[in-house]
Amino acid sequence: MGLSYDIFTGAFLSKITEYDFANMLTNLSDGDPSEIVDGYMKRAISAFKNVCQYDLTSTADDATREFDIDMADEDVDEIVDIISEGMVVQWMKPFVYQQENLQNVLNTRDFTTYSPAELLLRVGNAYRQAQKDYTQMVREYSYNHGDLTVLHI
Repeated sequence: MGLSYDIFTGAFLSKITEYDFANMLTNLSDGDPSEIVDGYMKRAISAFKNVCQYDLTSTADDATREFDIDMADEDVDEIVDIISEGMVVQWMKPFVYQQENLQNVLNTRDFTTYSPAELLLRVGNAYRQAQKDYTQMVREYSYNHGDLTVLHI
């Protein structure tokens, strides 16, 4: 029995409240909407693969959108939570480097609390916090499931 990509997608979508993103996915004309979210998932998995006790990179089957892996039920929720948090980080990254925000910051002299500079600062802070949360989750997972015999101490 495989582990469906939809488990990760559902966990990711439950963590974000951007309704325009969901609308954008449904109105996407050039390709399958799941390709975008699957891309976030694959990038999050690649950042987690050295720590994860399950091989999610070579067991992925994009045709069936499943991982051909037997994962213990008690591990599924933890791994899905970590990877979906990494997906949030991947989703937020373009907002930090959005040309419109950067252009407004570079051209404005008005740095009020409602200025584009303030928006960019807040988006950057949210991205860094999401990144920190994801890194902490990966660390906690590695501490809880890591094998100390490979450290050559």
